[in-house]
Amino acid sequence: MDCVDAIVPGLEMTKEWRHDTLSGGTFMGGATSMVAENWQICCIEKIVGFPCKKTNLRLNIDSAELRELSRPSDEIDEFEWTEDFDGRIILDKQYLLNFKMVVGTGGAQTRTLRELYHFIKCQFRYIKQNPTSNIVFVNILDGDCAAKKMHRFNQLKEKFDEFEKVFIGDTYAFQQEWPFP
Repeated sequence: MDCVDAIVPGLEMTKEWRHDTLSGGTFMGGATSMVAENWQICCIEKIVGFPCKKTNLRLNIDSAELRELSRPSDEIDEFEWTEDFDGRIILDKQYLLNFKMVVGTGGAQTRTLRELYHFIKCQFRYIKQNPTSNIVFVNILDGDCAAKKMHRFNQLKEKFDEFEKVFIGDTYAFQQEWPFP
């Protein structure tokens, strides 16, 4: 099955869906822990029509500086750097992509979403400090848990004027909205 054929709204992406659709019924962990992200990358590449290249770009939480940094643990301010963006697509603009699939419920899911919230908030700060930047941040948040908390991310978008330069949604919404204006 083509990855794009499996796109459903995030609320329908449950543990069972992920297990059955993405991993062919095998346990997802260890060596298969990248299956969901690889599926998301495949979908985005097919929707956009261009490859999504790996990047080590990160944002500094304090300054909102964007920098190529493969080993933040070597930095004196290592905890001030976000996770890296999972991919980059360069077209008329530079699209920096972040992929997450958060399914189920529990403390780990809540922590993941809270970290995402702060990461995305830093993206808005970057745009505010760099208004002429040609960067568009794309946050693909799939999964039923992420869908149930999407209203929190929408509330965050409402706090900033630059919301058109930060996409927050699932793969289904991305497919509906691409190409961006």
